[in-house]
Amino acid sequence: MKITNLLFVLCFSVLELSAQNLIKVDSLKLLVSNNKTSDSTLIVGYNELGIQYANSDSRLAKSYINKALNIAKSSKNQRSIAGAQNCLGIVYYYQKEYDSALACFNKALIIDKKENYLWGQASALHQIGVIHKYQYNYLQAITNFQESGLIFKSMNDSISYAKSIENMARCYYLNGYDQKAMSLYLKTNEIYESKRNINGISRISTHISQIWIGQKEYKKALSYLNKALTDLRKTHNVIDLSSILIKIGECYSGLKNYAEALIYYNKALDNRIKTNNKKNIASIQSRIGEIYYYLKDYNKAIEYGMKSIKNSSLVKGDYRDKCFSNQLIAKNYLSMSKLTLAKKYINKAIEVAMRIGNLEDKKTSYDILIEIFEEEGNINKAFKYAKIVNVLKDSISEIKKDEKVRELQAIYETEKKEKRINQQQHEIQVLKQEQKISDLKRKIVLIIIVFITIILGFGFYINRQRAVQSRLLAKHTVLEKEKLDNELAYKKRELVTHSLHITKKNRILEKIKENLISIEETSVKSCQNQLIQSIQKELRDGEENWGNFKNYFEKIHPNFYTMVKQKYPKVTQGELRLIALIKMNLSYKEIGEVLNITNEGVKKARYRLRKKLEITPDQSLYELINRI
Repeated sequence: MKITNLLFVLCFSVLELSAQNLIKVDSLKLLVSNNKTSDSTLIVGYNELGIQYANSDSRLAKSYINKALNIAKSSKNQRSIAGAQNCLGIVYYYQKEYDSALACFNKALIIDKKENYLWGQASALHQIGVIHKYQYNYLQAITNFQESGLIFKSMNDSISYAKSIENMARCYYLNGYDQKAMSLYLKTNEIYESKRNINGISRISTHISQIWIGQKEYKKALSYLNKALTDLRKTHNVIDLSSILIKIGECYSGLKNYAEALIYYNKALDNRIKTNNKKNIASIQSRIGEIYYYLKDYNKAIEYGMKSIKNSSLVKGDYRDKCFSNQLIAKNYLSMSKLTLAKKYINKAIEVAMRIGNLEDKKTSYDILIEIFEEEGNINKAFKYAKIVNVLKDSISEIKKDEKVRELQAIYETEKKEKRINQQQHEIQVLKQEQKISDLKRKIVLIIIVFITIILGFGFYINRQRAVQSRLLAKHTVLEKEKLDNELAYKKRELVTHSLHITKKNRILEKIKENLISIEETSVKSCQNQLIQSIQKELRDGEENWGNFKNYFEKIHPNFYTMVKQKYPKVTQGELRLIALIKMNLSYKEIGEVLNITNEGVKKARYRLRKKLEITPDQSLYELINRI
């Protein structure tokens, strides 16, 4: 179910239901409410409806997708079951229920492996990698993206392969391996440029700019961002456009050009509001609040911090923005010497940091708390929390050391896999080369054999003459076969003519019979009875003619009636006649004339026959009968 590319793009946001989306939703609802819609189409329809509501109404989204899942299970369609699991995973992903999302994607992966469905496996692995990336399990994510990338590459799906490599690079960057990330970004960019994928090119420019921002090379970062901005304005991609505007704002903030930073942050906020994504809105509001803090406009800074907290509270599991916004408000109240309020909000930040177990957020929050105590003159408490900060620093340092060791091991394993893959590709190339040499040798041997055969052929003139005679005999046999085929075709035409004649006679006799029955005069009653008896005899003979038709038909198609009855025992005599006429490849009009019914009657008879034979809409009745 290549609902396919929709399921794959997990790393990009789904917009709330726009006017255009509502039109699509209405058409999908119409589709699934139609009683004649096939199960396979219903599964796709319900899945797509679920995806439409994934980011706006998770309850409704799950209800639609579960309908698709139930239909898929009842029809035992394994790929459809995997597709529905994928869709459920997407809904959980947008609700930040990462463990549930992971469970769904793993179920899809297991099914796709059993079905040997490569694209499904690659897609599931990629999505599992995205979940691990958002859970900060970067090493596991790198492994997943590497596996998905290899499958996509083997299928020559270069864009999907590039997305897997792009996400690998992102994980390396988040782990602090800028050089490794940069090399992978450049490799990915080559693919996007070769495919003229503007969105991909602009994303890579944004990623590279982020590396330069991390190294405080803001002017270098701006050169990449301005290029990406120019490209993206052609696509009207609101989400990626707002991400670039945010990065440009970061650069100007780093250059201490706060007025320019505010301009770009506000442009980004306008775009984010259009998508109505509360998490993204909260994130940019906290950045704007930080700029006002640097400008010492503390009231404005607090206002945006409050807005950010309000929006982030609407998003399940969105704690880091909430922690940052509480820290921001606390710093502003501290700068305004409103220490009670500063303490209130920094304690909220500490509470959130404790909940998510983020040591960096804990340390930053405690640093601000120490400043508050120092401002109060409470040196003992400041000293007490300074000790806690020192312990946190040591813990963070130890964790980073451990992470570096594991990251180095991961990089080693990754590079080892890449070398093994390159070695395999080299071996494949060598084998192909050897195959070419082997083919060339065979051709040379063949040429030599042909040359020797030509030389020796002069000694076998008589045998060649016999061969010519044999070919003539074979040709004569072919002509005889064609003659027999023509005779068979003539018999078939005679059969059709005979059947048409019989039914036409029956139709005329029936009409005469009806007219005679309507006569009520007693003077002609005896004559009427005699005619009716004669006509009835003719009609009985007509039934005998159908028997003759059956015998004649089975001479051309031996045991046909028996095979139909064995395969479809519920078929009536009338339906057997219809099947025989379809087997003869008669038109609707011709069948109607033989059976003495209208074209509409033929259509209804065919429809009833399709239902009895349990033929799906995508199957051909004619082809099924021809295979019997």
